[in-house]
Amino acid sequence: MITFKKKFDFCATDNELGDYITYMADVMVGDIDPQVEFDVESDEQHRYVTFKILDKVLH
Repeated sequence: MITFKKKFDFCATDNELGDYITYMADVMVGDIDPQVEFDVESDEQHRYVTFKILDKVLH
């Protein structure tokens, strides 16, 4: 699993967070059936986006 975590200022808009998630998903365009998870968290000063690219299971 590969994890990317980006910190945004607390006043970052939902659109800014969405643009980052879209950008990260666009990076995966060449991958066949990518499995990703993302999570948005916040504290008093920052907002965080965690983007995880899950390992593929070979059968």
